[in-house]
Amino acid sequence: MEIVFILNSDFGVRNTIGARALPIANEVSENNNLTILCRGYNKDLKDFNIIQCFPYADFIMKVFTAIPIYISKDFPAGKVKNDIFEYCIIRKLNKLKNITIIHSWDYLPNIYANIKSKNKNAIIIQDVAMAFPNILNDDEMKTIWGQVKSNIPEYVKNSLKYIDYYIVPSDFVKKSLINEGINETKIFVVPFGVDISKFKPIEKDYNGTFKVAFSGNVNNRKGIPYLIQAWRELNLKDAELNIYGRVYPEVKKYFKDAEKYNIKVHGFVSNIYSELPKNHIYVFPSLLEGSAKSIYEALACGLPVITTENSGSVVEDEKEGFIIPTQDIEILKEKILFFYNNRNKIKEFGINARKKAEQYTWENYGKRVNEIYNLVNNHE
Repeated sequence: MEIVFILNSDFGVRNTIGARALPIANEVSENNNLTILCRGYNKDLKDFNIIQCFPYADFIMKVFTAIPIYISKDFPAGKVKNDIFEYCIIRKLNKLKNITIIHSWDYLPNIYANIKSKNKNAIIIQDVAMAFPNILNDDEMKTIWGQVKSNIPEYVKNSLKYIDYYIVPSDFVKKSLINEGINETKIFVVPFGVDISKFKPIEKDYNGTFKVAFSGNVNNRKGIPYLIQAWRELNLKDAELNIYGRVYPEVKKYFKDAEKYNIKVHGFVSNIYSELPKNHIYVFPSLLEGSAKSIYEALACGLPVITTENSGSVVEDEKEGFIIPTQDIEILKEKILFFYNNRNKIKEFGINARKKAEQYTWENYGKRVNEIYNLVNNHE
């Protein structure tokens, strides 16, 4: 097969969407011709046919990403980045022949139209990392965006008519696609993975200071207001809440009295694999995800997880942790208190957590996607 990856991201670079493409590339490149069209890439990767859309694209696109975070929320960063990327990539795609499968990690309607006009048999697979907002209730939308915002952007809608299949990381995302009118037979659920050799449990004292962790972008979408309020109201003795990740301006107000409640804000931590295992449990009360990568990491570290259905996690309720409703501070407090008062359960749930993570390696992820390529190609 002639397979093309299209990534408005950095191929093989940690903490990017492009990191997920690497285990797929490792699997499919053995028996297929693979071309990777991307905005940037890990320069240590020498064994792949990688084509960058234009020089320094990785840096320039990151500038656009920062604008709605720090300058103007109304700036359409996604559309601007895609327009630039599409213009450059179409010119490079025109040089490729006999494409069997296009696997795209962004909604790129102009590219898809170009492909189908020249090769109607090319199979376009859309990777959907995040659920559509149609799956949220009004309160969840208002927390995230300050308004009810259920419509998807026009460039996303324009993409759907060209897409043959979808790969999603959770049933939560799948449901949101079905809500948008997409036939469920076109949707494949493939949960993400984790490096279980890097993220792993450590020996620790279960009777000392009770340590709770959160990691990821620290913003409203991740449920930070509810986590901080729950923690303040609990006001537990000999306990600390560790927040790992970049703090967005919208939530800085919640950390003004962090020291009083023993909340430690670490910022972005490059060696999160060595920090997470020091904690006893992991809390992730997100309102909207695809399948949060940080939860896989916490499970691999042997941490029981308290999270929501909206996180798209592989956590089984009352086995590796607890699944709670979004925005429910009382239940969030109840579940944190459960582990605080039952330290023996931390270890029990933690063993289950590690076992669950071992099922979801990046190698298995790559193999599953490769199976989908073969399946859809034979079906067509």
